[in-house]
Amino acid sequence: MPPINTNQPRVMHVVPTLHSCGGAEQLVYRMVRSMISEQLSPIVCCIHSLGDLGLQLQKEGVKVYCRQQRSTLDIGLILWMSHILRDENIQVVHAHMYAAFICSVPAAFISGRTKVVYTVHGRLFPEKRMWKRRIINPLWSFGVDQFVSISEKTKEAMAYYDFHPEKRIRVIHNGIHLGTTIDGSDIQTMRAALGLDENSAILGTAARLEEIKNIPMMLRAVRKVLEVIPDLYLLIAGDGSKTQDLEIYAEELGISQHVKFLGLRNDLERIYPLFGVFLLSSFTEGISVSLLEAMSYGIPAVVTDVGGNSEVVIEGETGYLVPSDNDALMADRILKLLRNKEQAFRFGANTQDRVLKHFSFEGMMDEYMGIYRSF
Repeated sequence: MPPINTNQPRVMHVVPTLHSCGGAEQLVYRMVRSMISEQLSPIVCCIHSLGDLGLQLQKEGVKVYCRQQRSTLDIGLILWMSHILRDENIQVVHAHMYAAFICSVPAAFISGRTKVVYTVHGRLFPEKRMWKRRIINPLWSFGVDQFVSISEKTKEAMAYYDFHPEKRIRVIHNGIHLGTTIDGSDIQTMRAALGLDENSAILGTAARLEEIKNIPMMLRAVRKVLEVIPDLYLLIAGDGSKTQDLEIYAEELGISQHVKFLGLRNDLERIYPLFGVFLLSSFTEGISVSLLEAMSYGIPAVVTDVGGNSEVVIEGETGYLVPSDNDALMADRILKLLRNKEQAFRFGANTQDRVLKHFSFEGMMDEYMGIYRSF
């Protein structure tokens, strides 16, 4: 590790886990590595499990603490965290997601001198107002020095469903590193490795295979597209508890030969360039990292008009927004892009430009570092 800059605030990131199947987890992993490259010395605290990215950070020399949370308000865990904050001389604890928020606020209070940043990365589905949050969250909010939402829609939800003070919530969009240029021969090599010929149309996504991602809608849309374009494949990168159910559903729809479940991939930079269109059918989203990544490779997108998707995809310029569960309209928009290569190319150029201007990783980190240094 590079020498430490002692003039900068020391930050501890608190997350449930650092598993590579989650966009938020990947983002935290990249934030930690970026801070290290700037000669800072962040540490990480996982309150459920390490995950593969947590193990990777440990291999890279980062201090990653882990202790299993036993209950929503685990006093032992909170006291353990407060000792870490004091022993490591942490000035800022950055809580990511709700479970981390519940533990981090009292731990920072007990430590006596630690500031708290709380970022909400996504939402549950379906959302509902809960009496426990109505009681607890306003009290816990007094212990947060800066609330952060990754989208305007998430900010609204934080105020309405989580009872956090809306005026104190700052929006910082997720940011990514721009995709690198891929040689045409590499694309053909990857096509061949996946059993695809050079002429097949390819749709794709990268997501956790959980109910909230609503992959069945995507599969139904693809079935409709296949009726018009039979030489078509859908690539699904990711894993989750619904993997087997989705494989069975693809068989029931009669499209299993055209759907490839790729599992978790650490080479998405070689997968994204294969896509003619990127798909996202979630019931809700914050700011999807995989959507941004695909756009950085010039891939037009068809996504559900939920959460922060409309803050990323500009209708008719970088892709299309469709209502949740409207697989017929999703299929129609996919067909528009596959049939009109000139339009798809124009959308793709617009997507790269939009990511560069509004969703760069460097811009995101500048905003977070500004918060850390402001305390």
